[in-house]
Amino acid sequence: MRPSVPLPPFAEGLVRDGRAWWEARALREQVLLLCLATILVLAAAIGGFVKPLQAVRAEARADIRLYDSLAVRLRAAGPELRTQSTRAAASGTVQTIASTTAGELALPIRQIEQRGAVTNVTLSAVDFTLLMRWFDRLDKEAGITVTSARIERQTLPGVVNARLSLVRR
Repeated sequence: MRPSVPLPPFAEGLVRDGRAWWEARALREQVLLLCLATILVLAAAIGGFVKPLQAVRAEARADIRLYDSLAVRLRAAGPELRTQSTRAAASGTVQTIASTTAGELALPIRQIEQRGAVTNVTLSAVDFTLLMRWFDRLDKEAGITVTSARIERQTLPGVVNARLSLVRR
């Protein structure tokens, strides 16, 4: 039986020598060598594929357990964290509170300035819904109200520019 792909001359010599060596072995030796080759292939497969996969799987399970325990701890501490952040928000200046809460909602403040008790804020190209959430959050968490607002619609739907005056109640 000739291979369908021609082998280089040195490989033909190796195959010929290997075949002669194999045929010189007794049937019992051939069976033992085939069993040994099977064991070696299985060991290589286990060592090269199965063991690394098991290690990665164990690491992933450990990560999942860690994240689950963190999630449980965060859920348990949630009300306490909200209370602390509300107290911290209520204790700062209007300018600080406005900047911090706007940043948390990803509202870009273009300009903010303090004039006595009034804080003037200018926002450009912001989502109207986020702006309304920000107003609500300022009122509920920090007792800051909007005394005057000039909101201008932009060409994109739901996008506005706003000039506001904020005071603490």
